Amino acid sequence: MGELTLVSFNTHYGLRPLRGHATPYDLAGVLRDLGGDVLVIQEAWRPDGVRGLVDEFGDAHGYTVFYVATGRASCRGRWPHHHPAGEGTIGTAVLTRLPGRLLGELRVGPTPGDPAPARALPWVEVQAGGDALGLVGVHLTSRLPHGPPSQLRRLAGGLVESDCATVIAGDCNFWGPGVVTLLGGRWQRAVRGRTWPARRPHSQIDHVLVRPGRIAAHDAEILGDVGSDHRPVRVRLTW
Repeated sequence: MGELTLVSFNTHYGLRPLRGHATPYDLAGVLRDLGGDVLVIQEAWRPDGVRGLVDEFGDAHGYTVFYVATGRASCRGRWPHHHPAGEGTIGTAVLTRLPGRLLGELRVGPTPGDPAPARALPWVEVQAGGDALGLVGVHLTSRLPHGPPSQLRRLAGGLVESDCATVIAGDCNFWGPGVVTLLGGRWQRAVRGRTWPARRPHSQIDHVLVRPGRIAAHDAEILGDVGSDHRPVRVRLTW
């Protein structure tokens, strides 16, 4: 039987939200304290020409990092954002202490209004206890109302042929019941609770989804405000 602790966290480029003047917080310390075997990190910032903080953390703590860029981005100005002339890239990273390999990238774009029209998601396989687990790291567009639903439908179609026990984790920018419905109803929410905005959350848009009967969820929790505009989620999975 396979077992691991999974954490999903939108880091907001390692910067506080606007109310915090978009100043850096201790991202490396936060990731260390989250303590997952596998971390699914959204808005992982990679400045041009240097190592990103998430990459440095992975090297320092024994994680293999699989990174898929969402697009060019900038940290200049009052708010970090996608920008074709930005000074780096933003993307989704899967960090694993367990043996893993990148299966590919699942494309859920193009989507009208999405600043990352070719948006792609990392699809990773990890091994625990001799059993494989497929993992899709998700960061969908925030362009409501049509963006997340169209991307969720494309994601569902891309996973049809997968027979491996699979988990989907990340920032869906959409509410749980709608996420499950748009994925085709074959998925179950493993973590429930409000995640956004971090200071006084009123919505859950950060999710971990599993297929009932294939994967069991234990000790699911929404963690506290750690600096980003999202709260992290953590769950122990067995399959």
